Amino acid sequence: MGILTLPFRLKRLSEQLQQDGFKLFRYSGTTFESKWFPVFCYLKEAGPTSVTDIARGLGVSHPGINQISKEMIAEGLVASYKDVSDKRIRVLALTSHGKHVIKEIDPLLRSIRTVLQEVADQSGDITFLDRLEHALDKDSLYERFVSRYEAPGYEVTLVTYKPFYRSAFARLNEEWINFYFELEERDRRILNDPERYIIHRGGEIFFALSDTNQVIGTCALVMHEGSIGELSKMAVVPEARGRGVGRMLGEAIISFARDKNLEQLFLETNSVLAPAIRLYRDLGFEEHPFPNKSSYGRADTYMVLSERE
Repeated sequence: MGILTLPFRLKRLSEQLQQDGFKLFRYSGTTFESKWFPVFCYLKEAGPTSVTDIARGLGVSHPGINQISKEMIAEGLVASYKDVSDKRIRVLALTSHGKHVIKEIDPLLRSIRTVLQEVADQSGDITFLDRLEHALDKDSLYERFVSRYEAPGYEVTLVTYKPFYRSAFARLNEEWINFYFELEERDRRILNDPERYIIHRGGEIFFALSDTNQVIGTCALVMHEGSIGELSKMAVVPEARGRGVGRMLGEAIISFARDKNLEQLFLETNSVLAPAIRLYRDLGFEEHPFPNKSSYGRADTYMVLSERE
């Protein structure tokens, strides 16, 4: 299910770390709870703060902070009192006991930090979480969903190559290649003369047209010796991405290749193009070692269409 499992996996990871935190605090002989830690740190840095402001500052629910604060008050770590300027507001502050506990568990927290850093170093780039939070702060998943599905839709039609579409084929590919990489000599040869390098050699180029007959995507099947085909030059305009246009083009290429009874269909891409690689895997392509050196300097991933239907 890929990216659809992200919320579940993050929740599972959070629960696992919380459970381990509970066990290691017990192992160390303290009754401190790991779930108190964010509120503890917030009050230590900010001083006396209202429940509402803590919830806002930590980005969590007001009831959640209420529940945690009740537990911390019961342990004598936090005191609750009404704001002097507004009696309706409840303020939390660390007690003298709470401040003492901070000093007491500081060596333990340093050890936990070291172990967590070790986990982060082994798992790669933990700044992924920073980027994920920043992206969702900018536009939430809900906002992105509504924006995409309330946008005006259009019917997509697939057509095959005609000289009329030559300029669109070149333009779409030049735009996406130059956005991520640099146009190479082989790109220029194919894009400037698709008839010679694709059509006249038995290949085909498909184009996705909007309901206003605008070219919004393209993809080619390039023929190689030995009845081998290459899925190549897939490009979709930014405003049409995520709407299944790339999948339609990929399926058209696969169907064309099967009609020609090709022995193999492969593609070359780059590992930074994660959405494209996910699409190719969904279409049935699997990663293999390069059989020969690629004609493209940017290519570092070689994929072959599996035998399954």
